[in-house]
Amino acid sequence: MTVVNQLASDYAEEQQNELEALQSIYPDEFEDLGAEGFRIICRPEDQDEEAPSVLALKVKYTPNYPDELPEFEVESIEGELTQDQRERIMSTLTASAEESIGMAMIFTMASMLQEELYVVISEGKQARIEAELARVRLAEEAENRKFKGTPVTVDLFLTWKTKFDKEMAEKEQEAKGKIKTDGKAKLTGRQLFEQDKTLASSDASYMDEGDVAVDVTQFEKEERGVQDDEEEDDNNQVWRNLGED
Repeated sequence: MTVVNQLASDYAEEQQNELEALQSIYPDEFEDLGAEGFRIICRPEDQDEEAPSVLALKVKYTPNYPDELPEFEVESIEGELTQDQRERIMSTLTASAEESIGMAMIFTMASMLQEELYVVISEGKQARIEAELARVRLAEEAENRKFKGTPVTVDLFLTWKTKFDKEMAEKEQEAKGKIKTDGKAKLTGRQLFEQDKTLASSDASYMDEGDVAVDVTQFEKEERGVQDDEEEDDNNQVWRNLGED
């Protein structure tokens, strides 16, 4: 047997021994892929029900393994890895394998992948928590904006004050019956009769037979007569008081 054949035989023996050990360690997780090599499934003991994650270490021995690195990759069986997560995991497994050159290294790599799986699950939970907090914060900010209103400035206040004073003045004039319409002030009923005597007889056409017409001017005369009498009585009283003195 040549040296090359002997070395090949030695590498094959080491690889076969490692395969048997891995099958014993991972009875349910080890899968033989034939010419494609094999893979070890990594599942967490405490699975994330909201976002389950399962990874696999796929390995194919090279001729001179373990004196050189095997061909390997990380597969996502369940869930998805971000690009950053995949690159980080591959970098971690490569560094671990390089430290084990010359020795069986697949168990170490599988253990390292199991630890990385827990990191991935933790990162997923943290991302969901942060997303929920952001959603709640945005909802609170939107709700607060409904009650915040417009900040009061000096200019806004003066504008409002001018408008308010104008409205109050108009209401006050309306209450006093002095709102002007078409440039003329509104008059009371008495003022209208005093300015236009014809209004006193304008309703005569609506009177029925037998109704008695009322002459408003007579009331005015009587009223003036009563006032004159009252003034005369007051004057007589003054003279009487002087005579008694």
